[in-house]
Amino acid sequence: MKLLPLYNPAYIELHKDVQSAVIAQGHNAYNYPSYVREFLFFLETEKIVDIKTVKVADIIGYYEYLRERPNLKRGGGLSECTIRKHIAGLNFLFDHLLNTNRIESSPASLPRFLFGAYREREILTVEEIKLLYLHTKSKLERAILAFAYGCGLRRTEIERLNLSDVIFNKGIVNVRKSKGNKSRTVPMSDAVIKDLKEYLVYERDKRIACNMPFCSAFFLNRYGGRMGGQAFNTKLNDIISRTGNQKIADKDISLHNLRHSIATHLLDNGADIEFVRRFLGHTDIDTTHLYSKRRKMRMLIKR
Repeated sequence: MKLLPLYNPAYIELHKDVQSAVIAQGHNAYNYPSYVREFLFFLETEKIVDIKTVKVADIIGYYEYLRERPNLKRGGGLSECTIRKHIAGLNFLFDHLLNTNRIESSPASLPRFLFGAYREREILTVEEIKLLYLHTKSKLERAILAFAYGCGLRRTEIERLNLSDVIFNKGIVNVRKSKGNKSRTVPMSDAVIKDLKEYLVYERDKRIACNMPFCSAFFLNRYGGRMGGQAFNTKLNDIISRTGNQKIADKDISLHNLRHSIATHLLDNGADIEFVRRFLGHTDIDTTHLYSKRRKMRMLIKR
């Protein structure tokens, strides 16, 4: 794609600058300028005229463009290996802009799943989620689904939750010491609040043992201590078994699949990808991008 035309003077100059940087660094990836040129051409076609305004959504759009672009040499589409090289060139571009103090942060963190095979997690449909709720037999089970699906929490995040982390009057959950030791605030729907309150009122106190010191955990085991992570998956498996639905059983669902499901359902209903990223507590675009990729969300994030 060396002959793709560039008309923006700033992009023409930037492309020359990248060529010089590759040579100056003695970089062995001589194709980087060609990859950068194609990206700049893409930006022009999207009417993005300033490299400083490129957002995560634009990087995702470019990735989807590469996946759809034909291979002009051999026919068919670009291989995963070729797409990796293109995005590596993109990272070189933004690293160069960072090193020369022209931008403060890069929107082009390389998606980790590109390195090696990736197995997409199964998701449940909205109807299948409703079926799970229909076959719960306790307030505890509904509360677990409320956090895993309704709030998109990881299993370890659910396990670490304390009573003080759930703030009903504000409709939020404070997730502390999440993945990467980061914290975030997650909104709760009215349905989630209802299920959590009913668990607290009708079932949690019954698990408090007389001979045990006070436990601040939101979820208690039958001995009055903090419920362990595996117990949550056991509860989910019990619910799945009760549905008698072979399609759900074949999907090999864990709590993390419920997290993937709510992310996909939010995107399906028009949620902004940045909102979903914050909702899930993703640092970069990599995992959030998978949901976008699955549902072909490019049209939702285009200008």
